[in-house]
Amino acid sequence: MIKRVTLLIYLFLLVKTGTACGNDSVTITYIANCGYIIEMDNHKIIVDGLFKLGHNHYSVPDSATRKRIEFNQPPFNNISLILITYTHEDHFDSQMVTDYMLNNTSAGLVCPQQVKDRLSENMPAYDKIKTRIITCTPDTFTSQLIHVEGIEIHACRLAHPKERHKNVQNIAYLISVNGKSVFHSADADPSQVEKYTGIKLNEMDIDIGFINEDFSKIENAGITRDFINAGINISMHLPDSEAGFWLDSLKDQPDLFSHPFIFTKKMEQKVFYIE
Repeated sequence: MIKRVTLLIYLFLLVKTGTACGNDSVTITYIANCGYIIEMDNHKIIVDGLFKLGHNHYSVPDSATRKRIEFNQPPFNNISLILITYTHEDHFDSQMVTDYMLNNTSAGLVCPQQVKDRLSENMPAYDKIKTRIITCTPDTFTSQLIHVEGIEIHACRLAHPKERHKNVQNIAYLISVNGKSVFHSADADPSQVEKYTGIKLNEMDIDIGFINEDFSKIENAGITRDFINAGINISMHLPDSEAGFWLDSLKDQPDLFSHPFIFTKKMEQKVFYIE
């Protein structure tokens, strides 16, 4: 049974005050596109938030945000773990990740091998961060379990849409801390999830699911429920011009997605209380 989840919305002021999340909550800060900071208990995790390019289509961190990242300033301070889903530039910037890890010497990184290979091109800086990198590259349509300092991570390799991307190591992550769980779908293709043989996500009692633009489509709502089955569904990877219309499209069909939500302002922070 899915946990009941209540959304408590705080103002942008919370970003500045750095209000800590309690044991019954998950705090989410939206960076841009598919990039988020996730706070659960004493763990602060960033997923796909260190990037610069949006292909003139997707939102990107602005210059002020990139400066905060560069100087390890709130809310980018005290990040304990970085997760990268794959190598595309609207999710990952090699130099930005390297620089951040040089400035934050306590942050670890979990990523597929293709991301690590890209990082290894940043010599000699790579030598200073390589011991903190954990690779996860399960076979396509399978999953791999990783434990990092109290964080349980299921790395699920799912196919990226389009034939030209068939060799991309696209990793979705199920992140669990003390009974709370968040799933990030990466750029997974819903039309191919029937091939997946890894951990059964729909049985994992997922509290929050970040679902990409394909999982967010009305015609794929059934697939999203059957495959992910999250208590809250946060749509991501939509162009800025379309993001605000997603919830509007669901007004007459509120049961398609459980507790649908989307961030429309970069660096907006919200606290989700879990009962």
